[in-house]
Amino acid sequence: MASTRTARVIAAAAALPLAAALFSGVAMADNGAFANNGSNAGVATVNGSGVGGNNHGNSTTTQQQAVGSGASNQNNTAQVNGSAFTALDQSNENLAVNFSELW
Repeated sequence: MASTRTARVIAAAAALPLAAALFSGVAMADNGAFANNGSNAGVATVNGSGVGGNNHGNSTTTQQQAVGSGASNQNNTAQVNGSAFTALDQSNENLAVNFSELW
């Protein structure tokens, strides 16, 4: 019984350097944006805004970012007021849909 315990202790001790090597390392984060030739890249997100699922009430989200010398961007905004069910295709246009009472 003692030899089994001894073998287990030796195996566990031998595994410690391997575990330490596996748990050590260098962490690196990347924003996923592409930029070169002196350009800057940036990423902007809208989290927890209520847009992108079931929206009860009026909801509007706008997101815009431009970084670096000579940077430009286009900001697409979608907004729906007073509609129960509406689908918006926000490809590359600014779109506003307003509903009013019929009678």
